[in-house]
Amino acid sequence: MTLASGQQYELHYTSATLGELKASIAQVGASLRQMSVGSIELVQGYEAHEWAPYCAGQVMSPWVNRIDGGQWNYQGQTRQFNLNIVSQQNANHGLLLEHPYDLISRTPHSVTLGATVFARNAYPFNVETTVTYSLGENGLTVTHSAINRSSEDAPYAVGGHPYFKFSEVDAAELIIKSQAATRTTVNERQIPIGEEATAGTVFDLREGIRLPDVFIDQDFTDLERDGEGNAHTYLLTSDGRGLDVWQDQAFEHVVIFTPGFFPTANGGQTYTAAIEPSTAAPNAFNNGKNLRWLKTDELFTASWGVTPII
Repeated sequence: MTLASGQQYELHYTSATLGELKASIAQVGASLRQMSVGSIELVQGYEAHEWAPYCAGQVMSPWVNRIDGGQWNYQGQTRQFNLNIVSQQNANHGLLLEHPYDLISRTPHSVTLGATVFARNAYPFNVETTVTYSLGENGLTVTHSAINRSSEDAPYAVGGHPYFKFSEVDAAELIIKSQAATRTTVNERQIPIGEEATAGTVFDLREGIRLPDVFIDQDFTDLERDGEGNAHTYLLTSDGRGLDVWQDQAFEHVVIFTPGFFPTANGGQTYTAAIEPSTAAPNAFNNGKNLRWLKTDELFTASWGVTPII
């Protein structure tokens, strides 16, 4: 039977501190489809025979979030990507969402998948990419790489799009928490028009906000960093359990999306939190914010991960 999400890669690891960790990675979009610690499910996923709803768990590459009208200018030409958010007239989340990644290597606790972004008029560059999912003592680590195989510098950004839960608690009781100091302000088509401080606004997440209390679909930046340079976004229960989504210094943005309408296996809907580590801003091909231009044969790497708090 051919599955809509392609080949499934099941990962297992027994942590001395966390216990039994499991994750399932789907070939299509290199998606983080499931993750658990013990009996607690951490990812709001989908069935292997289903198409990933709302880009669940998929890799965004070579751009994240939106490109205004799907257009950008390169070498004096307006380049046009296909529009996959027709209602907003935008190109969303890159070129690899529907791509079946190739298996490069795997162990019982890790898998590396690869996909090449091949040159086309809208993006005239060849960029080889990989993503490695690895379970270890502290949870899940996700490492992205990209190498520009073009003769010209190539614009590049990458991000993850996982949705999270903590299955021992009703999702409507979960609390999203972040120390991000700045929010990207957008127009009605979710194209950036500026920035504002989060302090004193409904998007001030420093003390945490229950998922149903404020609908969030925002890009955040100016992230507080720990001593190792990592930023953290938390999804927590009222007693402090939950998960820590960390991202290294290459990820200068995080998009937080808290829909109350994510589809469930029984045909219902649930609250969930997409926490999307992103290396660049929305519409970065046009505004240039944190967009990287990779030189020929330059290797770029960036990591994020999930640490359960149990």
